[in-house]
Amino acid sequence: MPITKTDIDAMSLKSTLWDSGRGSVAGFGVRRQRKHPTFCLKYSKSGKQRWYTIGRYGSPWTVDQARIEAKRLLGLVAAGDDPAVVRDRPTPVSVGELCDRYMESAEAGGILTRFNRPKKLSTLLIDKGRISRHIKPLIGSKSVTDIDSRAVKRLIEDITIGKTKALIKTKLRGRAKVTGGAATAARVADLLSGIMTWAVDEGIIDQNPVHRVRRFRSESKQRFLSTEELRRLGLVLANEKDAGDSSIHPYALTIIKLLCLTGCRIGEINGLRWTELDLGLKCLRLDDTKTGKSLRPIGDAAIAVFKAHRRMAGKPFIFPGSRGTAAYQGMGKEAARIFKAAKIDKASPHCLRHTFASVASGLGYSDGTIAGLLGHKGRGVTSRYIHIPDKALASAAEAVSAEIAGILASNKPPPAP
Repeated sequence: MPITKTDIDAMSLKSTLWDSGRGSVAGFGVRRQRKHPTFCLKYSKSGKQRWYTIGRYGSPWTVDQARIEAKRLLGLVAAGDDPAVVRDRPTPVSVGELCDRYMESAEAGGILTRFNRPKKLSTLLIDKGRISRHIKPLIGSKSVTDIDSRAVKRLIEDITIGKTKALIKTKLRGRAKVTGGAATAARVADLLSGIMTWAVDEGIIDQNPVHRVRRFRSESKQRFLSTEELRRLGLVLANEKDAGDSSIHPYALTIIKLLCLTGCRIGEINGLRWTELDLGLKCLRLDDTKTGKSLRPIGDAAIAVFKAHRRMAGKPFIFPGSRGTAAYQGMGKEAARIFKAAKIDKASPHCLRHTFASVASGLGYSDGTIAGLLGHKGRGVTSRYIHIPDKALASAAEAVSAEIAGILASNKPPPAP
């Protein structure tokens, strides 16, 4: 007869009851080896007898519930699985949990960039934003083992069509507008690929599901300012007014001017410290750039701008923020105002770096020399063993900055009589 509640209540210590008769489940039983009866299942796998403990009699396991579970387990056996092995498998990690573990390792310096250096704080903040605004809302609750190339494709498509659009409140800048799009989807997929590669290295998954999934790749931007655009930019820098005749922040004006005259990246000038400026040897000794430490020669035109800039006591940055010891934070909006006033479309501060390189090329300098002026990785000028600017590069920096300074000043209004 099938096991009943009455049978279990009447069991003696160290006894076993087996399901039998009509409606019974083969191998399903209940054992009372100690105080409490326990449901079990005896089955055969690969010619060996196995025991599986279903659970203790009582809440939540009634006789009927335990019998249903026994049927399910026998179904696993029929499908070729071993219930004991399935039970002992670790609980699958969710994508959200994996992202949290990845970021914990990255913040501790355990994740290296392609330059074999730990990720910078600014990069970590960007990664956190992409995880919280795109990855977690779309696939964060899914198991990592359930993510395949099709799931990655859907993620890319959803971000591209704007499913993650949002207006998010932030503590620092008030709000962040999340728009999505093809370019954002590609960058999120790149980050997810890095996370999955880390998961492979950690033994969490066997292969990276993002590999070979196609995504949007924009052409590298080669926008640089023409001579006429540089002249108009120079006029705005001299007038210090935007298109609405409102004053532009003096730090933004100086930073834009230095970007024109040095070819530096926006972060290298915006976050420049006084300790990195060597006026005597006319160079910048940058401690932390995209490619590591870098020694950049600069021309007299740039030196004159630095000398005219007033130093704020107790501030480590040449362009300090209004609060605390952080660097100036307003370049995004101010740069847009400057370019709009100069009637320069589709331009960003990085275009000034391309402009510097373009002017250098126009003066006849080789690609190698231009790479040295821009601080590209692989040049001897970036070596940690060199502490004095290369004379040839110093000469080139002087010529290029003088050429650009001349163009910027060529459209200035005549002095008042």
